[in-house]
Amino acid sequence: MDYTLIVPIKKVDGTEIDHVAVKESFTGRDIKAIVNCKGEGDAMIALVVAASGLTENNVLGMDARDVKAIGELARPFLVGGEA
Repeated sequence: MDYTLIVPIKKVDGTEIDHVAVKESFTGRDIKAIVNCKGEGDAMIALVVAASGLTENNVLGMDARDVKAIGELARPFLVGGEA
């Protein structure tokens, strides 16, 4: 599913990202990365990284409203619906 960012982000190479494809299928590696995080904030960032394919650095620079929205879109596709 496609998500349009509220606030576009710029990658290191200067290209702008204004939308991301949020994947609806996760691997065991994705689940492990999300569940093994130390806190809720780290887990949310890991979820958005896994769901969007963006780097952690890109997600850390993303507007919090976008991080939250992508996390909410992706969460139902995880096993049990929880990160």
